[in-house]
Amino acid sequence: MEPGRDAWELVKQVWMTEPSRITLPVDPVAIGQDLEIEMLDDDELPPEVTSVLRTDSESVAPQIRLNPLDGVDRRRFPCAVALGHYSRCIETGVAGSWESVERRDRLLADDCGDGRGYAVAFASELLMPRIALREVLDTRGVAALATYFGVTGDVMSFRLGRLGMVNR
Repeated sequence: MEPGRDAWELVKQVWMTEPSRITLPVDPVAIGQDLEIEMLDDDELPPEVTSVLRTDSESVAPQIRLNPLDGVDRRRFPCAVALGHYSRCIETGVAGSWESVERRDRLLADDCGDGRGYAVAFASELLMPRIALREVLDTRGVAALATYFGVTGDVMSFRLGRLGMVNR
């Protein structure tokens, strides 16, 4: 399992309309819907929870529940992280009921030993593909890159730091 490769394969299969052309920003909600995951805004989620990925043996489709208190750009990364957890569970053959809860205070934590490393790396590549970042890195600052990729500045800074990329 390689999260970057797995996310890139998903982008190529589901999101790209023609070879070597990525429409940005990548929409994780649309990708989830394409995977037949039910995408819901859940106003009952507590403020500290950004998203919940849930499946049980009785429901047909898994669900990703997003916190509507967050704006569109703030929901994109937790949604992509949930897709990362989903990808990992599918690849490892996890069956039955399972749930993954994303908390605001752990959103960029990727070293918790609970599959988060895979999910965070997957989400990062899904929303900010390395190949697309390389094309525009030298021409834009962090805020402009974040806007271009449809993520927040802290998520973009995290991604650039993990890749060892320094924008000028």
